[in-house]
Amino acid sequence: MASDTLLKGYYTLSDDVNKTIESDGLDSDLLPELSLKMSDKELIELKRDWMKKWEPYAQLIAKKQEENENYWLGQQFSQSDKRPLIDNLIFESLETFLPIATRPKADPLVESDNTKLGNAIADKVRKMLIYITDILSYNLIVKQVARYWALYMLGIMKVGWSMKEDDITCVAVRPQKLILDPKATIEKCEYVGYYIGEYLEDTASDLILRFPKKGEFIKDKVHDKMGTMVSYILWTTDEYVFWTLEDEVLAKNKNPHWNYETRQPLPADEFTGQPPLGGDGKPQTHTVEGKNHFKNKKKPYIFLSIFNLGKHPHDDTNLVQQNLALQDLINKRLSQIDKNADNANGGLIVSGDSFTQEQASKAGAALRNGGAIWVPTGPVDSAVKRDSGVPLPNFVYESLIDYRNELRNIFGTRGSTPQGTVNEHTVRGKLIIKGQDSDRIGGGISIYLEQFSDCVFNWFVQLMYVYYDEPHMAMVLGKERTQEYIQLVNTDFSSKLLVGVKEGSMIPHDPVNKRNEAIELWSAQGIDPITFFDRLEFPNPREAAKNLFLWKADPIALFPDLQAQQQQQLALQQQQQSALQQQQSQQEQQIELKRSEQDQKNKLQQIGLAGLVKRP
Repeated sequence: MASDTLLKGYYTLSDDVNKTIESDGLDSDLLPELSLKMSDKELIELKRDWMKKWEPYAQLIAKKQEENENYWLGQQFSQSDKRPLIDNLIFESLETFLPIATRPKADPLVESDNTKLGNAIADKVRKMLIYITDILSYNLIVKQVARYWALYMLGIMKVGWSMKEDDITCVAVRPQKLILDPKATIEKCEYVGYYIGEYLEDTASDLILRFPKKGEFIKDKVHDKMGTMVSYILWTTDEYVFWTLEDEVLAKNKNPHWNYETRQPLPADEFTGQPPLGGDGKPQTHTVEGKNHFKNKKKPYIFLSIFNLGKHPHDDTNLVQQNLALQDLINKRLSQIDKNADNANGGLIVSGDSFTQEQASKAGAALRNGGAIWVPTGPVDSAVKRDSGVPLPNFVYESLIDYRNELRNIFGTRGSTPQGTVNEHTVRGKLIIKGQDSDRIGGGISIYLEQFSDCVFNWFVQLMYVYYDEPHMAMVLGKERTQEYIQLVNTDFSSKLLVGVKEGSMIPHDPVNKRNEAIELWSAQGIDPITFFDRLEFPNPREAAKNLFLWKADPIALFPDLQAQQQQQLALQQQQQSALQQQQSQQEQQIELKRSEQDQKNKLQQIGLAGLVKRP
């Protein structure tokens, strides 16, 4: 299906103030505000002129794109029955380079007018951007854009509105699907050109649902075979869009990703409660400017271009192009070493006096299989002789290693592969080389990816202005690492927002160095536990720091089940001790009672004895 089936903005725009009225999800009528006054004939003339300019340039750039793709795939020689021997360092280097460059996540930064309300809206938008990038797997899309850039000398992302998800979406676009102005350039990830054409493809039945007014024309083209795939072109400028099938305009529209000005009734009179009326008896109206994040309308494409001299939209060179010659030398050296290794096994030279040509072939095969050779007459040495190849000089293998390292150096991945650090015998040396790779890639492509994501995030906010006419929910992790629900609607945008990417957030950092630095700072008591666990990439650093505090204060508090058992044991011990104390108290009372009774008896006895003594 065509990629624009995901872009609701071109077909079904829910706000009937500045967009088309949604009908069945595919077909829609245009409001006067979005109707395009240009005739179909004028649009077709423009299309023909743009195609005429594009075709010669497209043929030149297509050769480089095809060559880069073939080298990446390992198809570096003409096809033959025998698979060629390839040491595909271009694939290894590029697929090592891309994960390093695209691993860090873009951290959105949103600022407002520093008022309480403005800061609240900025925080909502920032969290919504985090949610959208997470749902879309944004880093994977950026990685695909970067791969297209590396192979096809230009990376493109298209943003829009998903009919299926009813939310913002973005897709990576193959550069071969676009028609560009050969004299246009890429500045700050934006295309500086008047038009962009995009090849789309749909079945005839879907195309008729999309453009019902052109149903008969489409049926004639496919001879009523409605399952036929039909290729057509979407043309986009800053001001308008239109679709063409050959020399027929299927539909035309103003740029849908924009809130246009509208006419609205004047406020009601505070005394009468009625709006003021005009001379015709109808309520008076006034013009209300549409609220937009952008100052001007733009085409919904963001471009990644790095090695560009400003002559045309595609890069003048790239990493793959710069390494084609080195890859050829690597393959050549590998082939030489392979042939020499085969020759080292040795061949067999036989005398024609003792063997026929057929017998010589059988003799060679017998030796390779460990068999014996029978010489009919004469000495064996004169009839059969082994031949061995001359070993290659050492510089052949050394040059192969040098070519491989140089290719990795150009990509900036030498220290990120085991082969690149084989000569470094210390861990510190390996880390230093790997850190240099991260610095090289960070200064080469990461700063461009930051600018690229900056443009994407600004586009996301513009789409919020246009399409968030109903509340949209998002779930993100709050400061306490707890789930936080937010709700955003375009009426919340009461102040201007400054949207960007946190500087340095997409620069690659070696996780090993990051962990080692954190451990050293922790040992020197120069870092708090939350930051420490964050740098160690714990999933919940705040919770880990809390557990550390509990462990030092009261270790048993980390184990609620054991704590409950301990409390039960303490309660039982207290009960036993209380019972024992009570028993001891009772025994002491009994002993005291017995002692008191004995004392009383003793006193009575003493009184009795005294009486006996006093008698005469």
